[in-house]
Amino acid sequence: MIVETIKIIHLLALMFGAAASFGNLYILMARGPHDLPSPGFTNQLRYLFRLTALAAIAIIWISGLLLMLIKYGWWIQSFAFDVKITFATVVLLIIAFLNLMAMRTPKNPGGPPSYVPVLHMIAATSLVVTVVFAVIAFG
Repeated sequence: MIVETIKIIHLLALMFGAAASFGNLYILMARGPHDLPSPGFTNQLRYLFRLTALAAIAIIWISGLLLMLIKYGWWIQSFAFDVKITFATVVLLIIAFLNLMAMRTPKNPGGPPSYVPVLHMIAATSLVVTVVFAVIAFG
């Protein structure tokens, strides 16, 4: 029963993380009032997506490590698992960086820096690759 509960938490966190990741991409791809000096609504969405992604990635890592330890031990020897962990680490680092940057940077009227959309695209792609290789690794 404990493994099933952890899996449920893991998958729910993955769902919320994906929503935050793709939500940010949708904001970046959309054209409209947010192209003007950062309106409050878009800033609120960015803020909520940022916090959702941070909470989700933390829960995903904690629950994933617990599941791995309970079912397989300290490490799983497979190429698919290694790829999954690599891309999950990329997602974690990008989300942590974006959150740190957002906390330290004063609000500028022109929106996020130009490299932020690239990081969001890398994070979303890495998330998809992570899920694909998790399925390959764990069936």
